[in-house]
Amino acid sequence: MLAQQLEEESPESEESLSGVILCVDDESQILSSLKRLFRRAGHTAITLGSAAEGLEYLAENTVDLVVSDMRMPEMDGNRFLTEVANQWPGVVRMLLTGYSDMESTVGAINNGHIYRYIAKPWDDSDLLLSVQRALEGKRLKDDHERLNRLTIEQNKQLQELNGSLEEKVARRTQALQETATELEASHARIQAAYTDSVAVFARIIGMREGESSAHGDRIAELCELVAKEMELDEEQRRDIGYAAQLHDIGKMAMSDTLLQTPFETQTEEQKEVYKQHSTNGQAILMSLGPLQNAANIIRSHHERVDGTGYPDKLKGDEISIGAKILNVANEFDDLLSGALLGTAMDQPSAIQFLTSNVGRRFDAAVVKAFISVYENRLQVDEVSKVLILSVEDLLPGMMLAEDVYLRENVLMLRSGQELTENFIEKFKSLCQESEEAFLIKIRT
Repeated sequence: MLAQQLEEESPESEESLSGVILCVDDESQILSSLKRLFRRAGHTAITLGSAAEGLEYLAENTVDLVVSDMRMPEMDGNRFLTEVANQWPGVVRMLLTGYSDMESTVGAINNGHIYRYIAKPWDDSDLLLSVQRALEGKRLKDDHERLNRLTIEQNKQLQELNGSLEEKVARRTQALQETATELEASHARIQAAYTDSVAVFARIIGMREGESSAHGDRIAELCELVAKEMELDEEQRRDIGYAAQLHDIGKMAMSDTLLQTPFETQTEEQKEVYKQHSTNGQAILMSLGPLQNAANIIRSHHERVDGTGYPDKLKGDEISIGAKILNVANEFDDLLSGALLGTAMDQPSAIQFLTSNVGRRFDAAVVKAFISVYENRLQVDEVSKVLILSVEDLLPGMMLAEDVYLRENVLMLRSGQELTENFIEKFKSLCQESEEAFLIKIRT
């Protein structure tokens, strides 16, 4: 309840969008379930029993989003969504599929450029959230294209003005500046939407793997620190951060048994299946433009500098700097948890493993930067103290020493974030309405 109130009262929350959704499936019960779900959420739901009927409907009607089943007679979901992408690229496309249809799903991702695939049986809340995100993204993209068209038209008009019309030129220039500002804001909103989506996907990945310790968050933090130490630019750091949070997305279709088996203790057959997760992860993300660089990093994050890694056996400078950083951070965390070798190491032993494998598994410059980051964090930990305070004792400017959750897996604030007066007051108000007692760890 507290998390829901915070979300509703947050100034960043937006009113839910409604849209026209076309559902295509050859099973009437599935269509009935989707129709009820979407109508309760305020959407207009159109249900049809075949891909052919879906194409006929789209030829004469306007829809915002198409949800299609993968397995259908005559024309499957892959072919149907590919046809929709070719004829109506502005319509958002989503796919319903089972884990056994991964090859066809990858085909739909590559050919039909789908927004997301949903595994059967679906979770209603997850499906509605995905639809909401898709509609928000479509609205932002439509606004962006509209503003681009407006900019092109205004540039054309500006070129037609002659030098004697200084006043008119000044007015047009001001309009262009305002449009450019709006375009920049629209781009920032789209970027923020992708960042939010990456965070949501990362949380889902962690829940699928049974992680309670936020493996993806730890890897992202390590990669960010190493990238800064190596003085990489902002765009490179952003792509590495996305890749770090989503590097295990290709494991979503793996069995629980395989996920829980340390890599070095797997059978050869299990290893062959496990190694596919990096290429599957790239395939899932490649259709999302802002995540293409991250997708390429994910593909290569198990390559080794001596050429013995996978999937492409790249070596040395053939491996991107982002993949090299992600490789070191990921294997360091897996060494500490026991996910790599089957036996957990302490931190000094894990550092020794990194240094002893320089030139074979790891890049020397990356390991050097990683050790520098590691030693700096040890120094900070030695001089830092942690205070445990109640919400009533919080003050603006205090720094969080650990993540704050409203309840399990609902992240409210991240470790290292500085508290503001506005947030403290809101948090106090919400806590007064809740029976839960919150103690916050503050770094001094």
